[in-house]
Amino acid sequence: MHRDKLISEVKEEYARLAQGHSREDFIENCTGQSAEGYFERLLQMVIEAIEQGRFDRFMNGRQIMEAVANDRQRWGISA
Repeated sequence: MHRDKLISEVKEEYARLAQGHSREDFIENCTGQSAEGYFERLLQMVIEAIEQGRFDRFMNGRQIMEAVANDRQRWGISA
């Protein structure tokens, strides 16, 4: 149940980021894809990691999002 809650919170956080227009140009220039596509791909990788138990020690989705933003490789996220 804890993982389901984390997944829900992470989805909310990434949806919020994907809607940010100020980041969209930056993401498109750096990744060659839309902000929505980038965050959807990243979200799927994070959800897989949560399901695998990599984030079990985290208390909420924001902590996961910040950990991934700070060091994606540490968590096995290759987006």
